[in-house]
Amino acid sequence: MTLKIDISGKKAAMVFDFDGTVTEEDIFDAVFARFADPQCWEAHRAYHDREISMKEAYLAMAEYFRGSEEDVLKFVASFARLRPGFRRLLARLKAHGVRVMIVSNGFDLYLRFLLDRWKIRLAEEDILCHRARIADNCFIPSFNEHRDLRDRNCLIGKAEIVRELQAGGYFVIFAGNGTSDTPAGKAADLVFARERLAVYCREENLPCVPFSDFFEVERYLFTNSGDTPD
Repeated sequence: MTLKIDISGKKAAMVFDFDGTVTEEDIFDAVFARFADPQCWEAHRAYHDREISMKEAYLAMAEYFRGSEEDVLKFVASFARLRPGFRRLLARLKAHGVRVMIVSNGFDLYLRFLLDRWKIRLAEEDILCHRARIADNCFIPSFNEHRDLRDRNCLIGKAEIVRELQAGGYFVIFAGNGTSDTPAGKAADLVFARERLAVYCREENLPCVPFSDFFEVERYLFTNSGDTPD
């Protein structure tokens, strides 16, 4: 088993978005569809139309949320699915010495809950997301905003983290699907893209590799990869 891509003698790191990338569904969107008033989607639309920042959208959407933590986690456990091939790709990346990070604009409330439920283990410093708690049926976000953030379409600083890894000598592979992934899509050395990120890359003439599951990503990155089930 060897990497097929040319990383020019560098160390390799692969950075994954979570909602709609590692998972088949966008967990945040599903939670708000279930527990928030439909008026929240106006802020969601405004963000994706680049009228407001991600932070502004989250704060506006939170105003319409009503639900308990117990009910939210029960709901998430009932429907969330890991994208096929992720476990196998993760094992291959680790076996080859590739650093793996999950960098998400989602929230620890469900993200860490699902990683624990699925027994996916990464170093603590390699899981970056925002925090949230639920009190009196209200969703209360706490943002892990990157100190050098340049693009309001993101908040966690995916592109900034990619550049920090590159400055540390890494060849950086990125996988994402959404609007908040577009800054990282411009910065990474190799991009695997779905949905809005894939559309953005085409519109901006940025090279990317479309994918639907992680078996495809594995076949692109490694020799001797098979198609055994996840």
